[in-house]
Amino acid sequence: MTHITPEVEIALNEDRLLSLTKVVADLRKQIEDLKEDAQTGGKIDKAKVSQVLRDFNLAVLACTNAENKLDDCRSKKAGIARGGYALDMEKARAEIGCKLDQLRKCHDAGEVS
Repeated sequence: MTHITPEVEIALNEDRLLSLTKVVADLRKQIEDLKEDAQTGGKIDKAKVSQVLRDFNLAVLACTNAENKLDDCRSKKAGIARGGYALDMEKARAEIGCKLDQLRKCHDAGEVS
């Protein structure tokens, strides 16, 4: 089993997003060519137009998913939880330590049963 580090996962997702961006750019060019053909009175192949538009929509959706996955990977690496907040574990540890110290003092003084 291969262990994928956060850095490797981020790099893989960046590569995937770059590839998908190139696919979207190519499909956009095809759509522009089809549009130009239609405007100049050329023959319109409805099946081809439908297929290119379908492919374009799927590629844009895949790009959106890849961007979200990349954002999640970067947040995970940075220690930021979903929702955009980060947990300061050192501060939490210090606060818990202080509360435990207070409980110990109270217990030693006989105030807590």
